[in-house]
Amino acid sequence: MFLGPDSFNHKRFKAIIVLFLALLAILVLRLLFLVSFDRSFLLNKGLQQADHPRVIPASRGVIFDRNGVPLAVSAPIDNIIIDGKVFSQNPNNITLLAQNPNLGLSAAQIQALLAPNPNSRYIIAKKNLPPNIANNIDSMDIPGVSVERNQQSFYPEGPAFAQFIGFTDVNDAGQSGIELGYNQFLSPVYGHQSVTESALGQTYSINHLMKAAEDGHNLTLSIDSRLQYVAYQAVAAQVQAKNADWGGAVILDPHTGEVLAAASYPSFNPNSMTDRSGSNVKDQAITDQLEPGSSMKPVTISAALASGQYSPTTPINTNPGFYMLDGHQIKDDDNFGLLTVTGVITKSSNVGVSKIGLTLPRQQLYNTFLAYGMGQKPSGGKFPGEAAGFVYPLNQLGDFQFATMMFGYSISASLLQMARMYAAIANGGVLLPVSYVKLDKAPEGTRVISPEVDTEMIKILETVTNQDAGGTGFLADVPGYIVAGKTGTAHVYNPKGGYFPSQYDGFFVGMIPAEHPRLVIAVVMTNVHGFNGMGGIASAPVFQKIALAAMHILGVPPTTTNLNLKIYKQTEQQLIQSVMEA
Repeated sequence: MFLGPDSFNHKRFKAIIVLFLALLAILVLRLLFLVSFDRSFLLNKGLQQADHPRVIPASRGVIFDRNGVPLAVSAPIDNIIIDGKVFSQNPNNITLLAQNPNLGLSAAQIQALLAPNPNSRYIIAKKNLPPNIANNIDSMDIPGVSVERNQQSFYPEGPAFAQFIGFTDVNDAGQSGIELGYNQFLSPVYGHQSVTESALGQTYSINHLMKAAEDGHNLTLSIDSRLQYVAYQAVAAQVQAKNADWGGAVILDPHTGEVLAAASYPSFNPNSMTDRSGSNVKDQAITDQLEPGSSMKPVTISAALASGQYSPTTPINTNPGFYMLDGHQIKDDDNFGLLTVTGVITKSSNVGVSKIGLTLPRQQLYNTFLAYGMGQKPSGGKFPGEAAGFVYPLNQLGDFQFATMMFGYSISASLLQMARMYAAIANGGVLLPVSYVKLDKAPEGTRVISPEVDTEMIKILETVTNQDAGGTGFLADVPGYIVAGKTGTAHVYNPKGGYFPSQYDGFFVGMIPAEHPRLVIAVVMTNVHGFNGMGGIASAPVFQKIALAAMHILGVPPTTTNLNLKIYKQTEQQLIQSVMEA
C-alpha cells in the first residue's frame, strides 16, 4: 500500500512528540530524585556558591620614640596559597605558575609541594612576599592560586633598641619587651565581611560588613632615640674593651620618671627570626638584678642625716681600715683613718658607712631602703620581666648581714632600680614611678628625704667625681659640668657558695648637672676580671661619654668654666658628628 507524504510527516511528528515527552519524563523523575533523595548534596553545592565570611586585615600600631621617630612599624606582607583540589584539575597550571619569576619556584618544586597531599586546600607556596610581588602573581588568575594578606613588624633602628622594643611572632603578636607589655594596646582587631564566592574561590559580590577592622593604637614611648643610641654605643664599646659578660645603661628624667634610654649589650637583630632567642633578647638593665655594691651607700647616709645624729662634717673613725662584726671582717681598700660623713662617701668606706648605719634605729634605716624603691618593680611591672630586686625581711638580717646591706651586699637591685633611687635624690627627695611612655605631666611621687637633707646629699655626692678630693669616680667627671654620683663595686657571686675573689660587677650612677639635675644615668659592667672591674674604672668612663653627649644633644649649656675650651670644642664636634652619622 502506498503512503503519501502527509502520512509520513504525521508519523514523524508523533515520534518527535513521544521523544520529547520521554525526555520530559526523565527530567521530572531526576528532579524528584534530587529533591527527595539528594537534597543535602544540592544544599552543600549551593552553599559553596553562597555567602562566606572574609577576614579584613588591619595594621598593628606603630611604636614611636618621644620625638616621633618610628621604632616599630607594621608592614603588609603576603603569602601565596595553593588550593590543591582546584589547582590540580589542570596539569598546565604548574607550568604556568612556574613561569612567573617573582615566585622563584620551578615546576619540579611546585610539584614537590603538591606531592604529599595534592588535594589539600591550603598549601603555602611562598611566604613573606611584598604586596606588589604577590599582586603580580595573583594577577595571573590561575585557578586555585590566591594571596593571603598578613602584617609583620619591622624594626628600623635594629639592635640598639631591640631588647627594649622587643618583637612580634609570625601572627604579629608581641613576644618580648614593649611589644609584649603593650600588646593589647598595639594589636589590631581584624574585621569580617560577607562575600558570595564560587566553588573556585571567585568573588561574585561583597554583600555586607559583618565587623569593621580596627588598626592597633599607636604608642609614643618615653625613649629618646638619640640618647638610646649613644648609650648603646658607649656600653657596647666598653663591654668589648673590658671583656665583660654584659653591660647596661639607663637614663631617666628625674622630674617625670620617664625612661629616656635603657640599653644593654650584647643585643640581637630584631628583624632576624633566627636571632630572637637566648639571654641577649632580654633588656638586662631592666630584668636582671645584681648586688649593687657601694652605689647603695647613699641610702644609709641620707637616713643618717635625716636622723639628726649626723651632719656632712661629723667625724667618723675608720682606723685601722677594718673591724670584726659577728665573727666576720668588714674592711676598706685602705686605712682611710679619720673621715667626715662626706669623706665616707668620697672614699667609699665600708667601715665608715656600716659604723654609721649600726648606730641608727634598725627599723628606721630598713624602711629607708624600702622607701627608695628597693624590693619593688619600678613601673609596677609594665615591662615584661621587670625585676623587683630582693630585700631580706628585717627579722632575717643579723648584724653582719645588715651591715653589708649598707654597702650593697645581702640586697639586690636592677640597674633601673638604682637609677630610680638616684632620681629621687635628683628630684629633691621625691621618688617617682618609672614610665616607659611619654608623659604629659609628672606623676604623683613619694617623699623619701627632706629637701634640706637632699641638698646635703647632692653636695656629698659631688665629691665622688672630684679628683682633687680623692673621689673614687673622678673618671665620670664631665668637662663643663658638675656631676654628683657614686661608684659601686661588688664581687661576683659564686653559685657554689661565696664570691669569686677577682671578678667584679662595676657600677656608676650619677646626675648631671648636679646643681639642677637634668638627667640621671646609671651604668654597669658585669663580671669583669681584676682591677678593671672596679666601678670607677669600668663604668665611670661610660657615664662620662653618655653624659657629655646627652648634654650636647639636649642643648644643656655648661654650668662651670673650669674646663679646657679647646678640648671641649673638639669633643663637641666629635659628638655632633657621631650623632649625625647615627
